[in-house]
Amino acid sequence: MPFKCPKSLILLMAVTFAGVLSGCQSVNLGPAKDSITFIDSQKFDNDLSVSLVSIKNPVQVDFYSPITPNEIPPRLEKWLSMVDKSGGKVNIASPVGEPTPKSPALILGLFSGLWNAFKLLGAEKSAQSMENAVKSRDANIQLARNAQGNLYIQKITFNERAMK
Repeated sequence: MPFKCPKSLILLMAVTFAGVLSGCQSVNLGPAKDSITFIDSQKFDNDLSVSLVSIKNPVQVDFYSPITPNEIPPRLEKWLSMVDKSGGKVNIASPVGEPTPKSPALILGLFSGLWNAFKLLGAEKSAQSMENAVKSRDANIQLARNAQGNLYIQKITFNERAMK
């Protein structure tokens, strides 16, 4: 005796299958922006990654509150480390009217060690995504001074790397 499925069961299975398929679609990470304000969250990583891949012009990172060069958040350090690891340059621009430090490489030394720590944390997939996003970028850190004379990071700009 052959098994007969009621029409309502077939309809239920079709709706369930359609729901499963729609859940497999890629997630929209949002539109690319040429200016992103830093917030220490995964959303920042997603927004910056999409922008760096989609926009060939400079992508600027601004801050809600001042960050000193010695207190760069780990999330931003990862991005700067990735620029360095992918062959890009991380440049530091002194405040307007001040001389450039003789050895900015001392400040940048922290980025190479950071890459190893980043891999140890098990973030290989995220690291690959970051590396793809910055593989053709340099980073420029613009420093400024507040009214009290304290140094802070005004902005970080990720520029398209000059062709060699």
